[in-house]
Amino acid sequence: MLSKHCLDAAFGQFVSILKWVAWKRDVFVAEVDKNFTSQTCPNCGFHTGKKTLDVREHNCPECGYTTHRDVAAAQVIRNRGIENNALGHSVSENACGDDGTGAVTPSYQSVKQELLNVNLRISRYSAA
Repeated sequence: MLSKHCLDAAFGQFVSILKWVAWKRDVFVAEVDKNFTSQTCPNCGFHTGKKTLDVREHNCPECGYTTHRDVAAAQVIRNRGIENNALGHSVSENACGDDGTGAVTPSYQSVKQELLNVNLRISRYSAA
């Protein structure tokens, strides 16, 4: 029982450190709801129901989408993050013309309007 509490504390510490490092590097981090990720179809959002651990493949009866169960859960988490990050904008449209996922489409790349931040990554502890 004690080891479970230690693992919970360690993961909480990991999340705190992750948020701090992301803040220091000016990177966006957001938490999403982890519940029911393996029971939701990433393609259509249909609730497929509880599965036993021996079922390793996600098959959606609604849209027919099939993939590995863990891949589907990761896609659901990604979709939830995109939905939370949209903040009132449609996911297919934002100020820079991207689709909101961060993926670069091969046909075009949006032109960012803001100035690029150049960081030389010089350690403040280096002897100069």
